[in-house]
Amino acid sequence: MTQPRQSKTKFLLVAGETSGDIYGSLLMEAIRQSVPDAVFLGVGGPRMAAAGQVQLYDLSKLAVVGLVEVFKHLGEIRKIFLDLVHCTLVEKPDCVILIDYPGFNLKLASKIRKELPSIKIVYYISPQVWAWHSQRAEKFNKFIDLMLVIFPFEKPWFEKHAPKLNVEWVGHPLMDRFLPNSLPTASSSLPKIALLPGSRKMEITSHLPILYKAAWEMVMRGKDYQFIWVAPNEELVEVGLSLLGIKEFPEWLRIQVGYPLSHISRCKLAILASGSVSLECALLGVPQIVIYKTNPLTYQVGKRLVKVPYLSIVNVLANEKVVPEFVQEAAQPEKISALAIKLMHDEGLRNEMRNKMRAVINQLGSAGASQKAASLVLALLKGEQKKEIQSITS
Repeated sequence: MTQPRQSKTKFLLVAGETSGDIYGSLLMEAIRQSVPDAVFLGVGGPRMAAAGQVQLYDLSKLAVVGLVEVFKHLGEIRKIFLDLVHCTLVEKPDCVILIDYPGFNLKLASKIRKELPSIKIVYYISPQVWAWHSQRAEKFNKFIDLMLVIFPFEKPWFEKHAPKLNVEWVGHPLMDRFLPNSLPTASSSLPKIALLPGSRKMEITSHLPILYKAAWEMVMRGKDYQFIWVAPNEELVEVGLSLLGIKEFPEWLRIQVGYPLSHISRCKLAILASGSVSLECALLGVPQIVIYKTNPLTYQVGKRLVKVPYLSIVNVLANEKVVPEFVQEAAQPEKISALAIKLMHDEGLRNEMRNKMRAVINQLGSAGASQKAASLVLALLKGEQKKEIQSITS
């Protein structure tokens, strides 16, 4: 008698940001090493699509940050939310994996748990409740089966603030992307400075004019630098041209699309919008200046909620201002360019920043975060998580 064919293991993944797309694709590849015929569907970007995810929506539809900005797109976001809930009810995946993007994903986890009480829900890359709304942490155990965190202090923090929550530290997936011998280093030719305004359209709208003017002022002071904008895609390059009101970029500004680690590693300095790229620069040993500017209302609301004194994750992990921050009204091109020139010509300051950034990176653990995360997800599905934890930590 022919045995019934077993259905393939199905995962629904939701990432709402470029970094989530990268880390989601690494997780998918790690899961496939153990489950070659796994099926992935959900929301992601080009990397998750390339890794084999059936895209219900592209993450660009969710790449909205800020109170005012989210309100403007509320109708579209709500439609995506309801479609994902419906898809979960119809497809009944074995596991839902929510990657970062807490404003959307925590609500989605709560709704899915209510509709499908037995489904396994994994949250990968913890929402930063240690920086805001710490009282919400204890509620997570009601709708999350497993929280996978990437910073070492997060596990003990959750053990204190949400003792019933199932939390494991896997290390930072950024380390899985970094091969020290495979990346070029800054050459002795024209000094290069990376301009990194962000990966979302709204971030580029807020930050690119500031970075462009700061770079222009450095050029006007007679400084012979080559600036590089590492853009996420060609579409956003066109957004940048329109935003700046120019038909083409000047000779002193080159555009590079994709492969950000490779291009950043060639630079002597990076001027960037706060985000995961700050940690990437620290990993590469590239000194940095961090800026951030958003809608004034969004900033005032956020300022009242956030409980950590720094914006850059490098400074948060170091618990001191390792990298300079220019936030909101302080993000003035004149101030940024003056400090950039000083950093470019003061090797002592640059080395001091490198050493402190290296100490931060040393906290993140070694490569293998994606594989550890995949192993814990699969062990959760098999009911063997304790056994897998012992295997990983032994």
